[in-house]
Amino acid sequence: AQAYAQWLSRRSGKDYRLPTLAEWRPLADYRGSGNACQDGRIGCAGVEGTVNATQGPPSPLGLAGTRGNAREWVSDCTRGCQRRLAAGVGWRDGPGRASPTQSNDFDAGTGFDDIGFRLVRSVPAGELGKR
Repeated sequence: AQAYAQWLSRRSGKDYRLPTLAEWRPLADYRGSGNACQDGRIGCAGVEGTVNATQGPPSPLGLAGTRGNAREWVSDCTRGCQRRLAAGVGWRDGPGRASPTQSNDFDAGTGFDDIGFRLVRSVPAGELGKR
């Protein structure tokens, strides 16, 4: 994920990176429908795998897929950066694991089919509010 962000930054000339856990948590911390199984956490239905990222209610900022489907890598690390943090809930999580703001550490050198990533772009102050 970090290598992709670096590649995209070089290719586009814009600054892309993984969000920090502190940036990611407020984006995922909203009520949703109140039904964890309808908010994109398809493990409730007994179906394995991810679904379209637009499944589930959008956040107050209009971001979809922050309430489940796949955990997301963030830039934070633990244990001397031997392990990286992934935040949220994924399709392997059951209804009892309903806190989308939680995080867990994982070996970033291992591939996981229930962890994805979302990049943020740093916007210079002069570009804020422009489209």
